[in-house]
Amino acid sequence: MAEKSESASTAHRYSVYLDSWAQPWANDPAKVDLANLPSYIGTVVLSFVQPDAQYTRGSYSFQGTGLQFSCDGSVLRDAVSLLRQRSPGVEVLVGIGGASYQNWPGLNVSAIADFVSDFGLDGVEVCYEPTAPGCTRSGSAMVCATDAESISIVKALSEGLPAGSALSVAVAHVGAYGEGAWANSQPVSAYTGASLALLRSDVASSITRLNIHAYDASTAYNPKEALAAYQHYFKGPILLGVQIAPDAWPQEGAPNAHVLSLPEVEDLANEVKARGAGGMSLWSLYKQPTPGTPSAREVSQTICDILDLGDSTQPWPGR
Repeated sequence: MAEKSESASTAHRYSVYLDSWAQPWANDPAKVDLANLPSYIGTVVLSFVQPDAQYTRGSYSFQGTGLQFSCDGSVLRDAVSLLRQRSPGVEVLVGIGGASYQNWPGLNVSAIADFVSDFGLDGVEVCYEPTAPGCTRSGSAMVCATDAESISIVKALSEGLPAGSALSVAVAHVGAYGEGAWANSQPVSAYTGASLALLRSDVASSITRLNIHAYDASTAYNPKEALAAYQHYFKGPILLGVQIAPDAWPQEGAPNAHVLSLPEVEDLANEVKARGAGGMSLWSLYKQPTPGTPSAREVSQTICDILDLGDSTQPWPGR
């Protein structure tokens, strides 16, 4: 089993998803946005590699991985090195899965481990987003059709990644609801309780941190309540995630659609501090906001200031 990364910390951390399909092309590593991120960004998640990725050690090829960078692989590898020189404490992970990549039965741990090693990454973030988690109540407990699979994914990665790799796990907005004090927490969905079996399992001890996708759940959802629920079940660092508007669900314009604002970001960041949580995360670096709502840079600067992460006025890459 891979040991937890030394870079994992209970100090406040800000994590940003870098959408590979939107990273501008560059043939010079120094001009890749990744190499020029502000130093207050503590974790970058390269998004997304397929669970069933095909990768040959030493090829530095994105073909077969699911990542959609337009630059050459060697350019990205060198950009990771440059980022480390500028921000020695930064952590660079590759996200596995996401909403688009669902072939988890074909999980290729060996290929992912080789990719992590070749590109000098710190580990992975499991972004397990099944389309049909099938969570239902059985007595006072929540039982989901995906319980066994989620546990087996984390177990396989914890055993197969390079020693010292970080193993972050992204979790669903309502994944810690459905039982105990949160038995009636709203909204109720097919994902209610989806994280509970994993967090109760033996493999939970191999998880470096959780990253709550605290969005796409309507205005009935309270991220503060979700953070409290997850802290009840997981004692390691937890990041509270926000999303540049609009949320994917409910769709923009719906009566209960949620729209991120800077006052909300401030409120959530202060809650993270008050509850001693691990930090915050952002989906995503390149997402274009709904007109009149805060940009990724504005949200990031606000989080940086409240969590005391450093100089929030640092240049934002390429913009």
